[in-house]
Amino acid sequence: FWLKLFGSTVSACSRVAPQPSIDLGVRLVNQYLSLEIPRAPRACLDPMTSSSSTVAISSVAEGLVKSSRIENLISFGFLTGGSLLLTHGIFGAKAKARGGRAGKVAVELQRKAFHMIGGCIISSIYHYGVKLGWLTPANTGLVEKMKAAASATGKPIDAALVFTAGIFVSWIIEASRILVPAVQRYYLKSFKGLIREKEMNKAAGIAYFLPGALAAMMSADRNLAVLGVLFLSIGDAASSLGTAAGSIPVGSSKRKVEGSIACFSVCSALGAYAGLPTGVAATTAGVVTVGEVLAEVIGLDDNFVLPILTVLGVRLAYFPNIGQLATAASSFLAIGVLLGMAVGATTPEEDKHEK
Repeated sequence: FWLKLFGSTVSACSRVAPQPSIDLGVRLVNQYLSLEIPRAPRACLDPMTSSSSTVAISSVAEGLVKSSRIENLISFGFLTGGSLLLTHGIFGAKAKARGGRAGKVAVELQRKAFHMIGGCIISSIYHYGVKLGWLTPANTGLVEKMKAAASATGKPIDAALVFTAGIFVSWIIEASRILVPAVQRYYLKSFKGLIREKEMNKAAGIAYFLPGALAAMMSADRNLAVLGVLFLSIGDAASSLGTAAGSIPVGSSKRKVEGSIACFSVCSALGAYAGLPTGVAATTAGVVTVGEVLAEVIGLDDNFVLPILTVLGVRLAYFPNIGQLATAASSFLAIGVLLGMAVGATTPEEDKHEK
């Protein structure tokens, strides 16, 4: 791809014609959802030295994922999370006493209510922080950030650094909980019912949620990144509730088919409402749903992978390139097999038989 792009750029620059340059810029903007493309209205200008204005990809992504719709979805997430908390407060105790699927759903109602509200808080900080000029987008290049900082009067803060600070705070808290018994006891007492059994002696979901959100923010336009966080906040909540109420397992994993159907349906609806074409929304939801199941099977935390899978799902939907992807996958598989053979060939026989 990069060779083709280089050839197209050289060809356009050699003609020094205004229209091909504009067409080339438009094609590049339409192809990449997280880059800034130099605009050359009269000739091809060097993007590193030209004073020509840049075409921010956010103006194009605004037509794909609408900012007003994102704000509505954030509000919807807050309202839904509050409704889940209210429902848990009214029926939770009785449902837990009954046990069975009703008890499981009651437990998940409380967990996913806070999960949803927390995700909407993260989305709000990033979306409105950038919109109001308090933060600079996390996907802005370093040079652009330096220029913006030099010219800005209010000195906005780098959003990537803000969320990095949050990540380290959550990691320090989690490390303290795991290493200090007194902190662990207080934590379990305060958040009883929210901590899963597998999280007793390992980091809780927030330690993965923030890095996953930041990965999406650094790789995509603001609106698309926030949509990824909402896929995790709302779509994953639907998946967990569906799994708690469901009965058909997905293979040998703890996930249930009903949960996957709920995740796919909700994420498809979220994407379509946000402005993605129906096919793109469905493809992205499919990538997220499959990724969530695979993460469960191989031991990855879905809080980390779902936001970036949303961004990748949109890219895949617009530019499938199935043949090229198959070639790349085959290449990675071949590399893995060769590395495995090399490790096996260099491992002494006595080590191979050790238990």
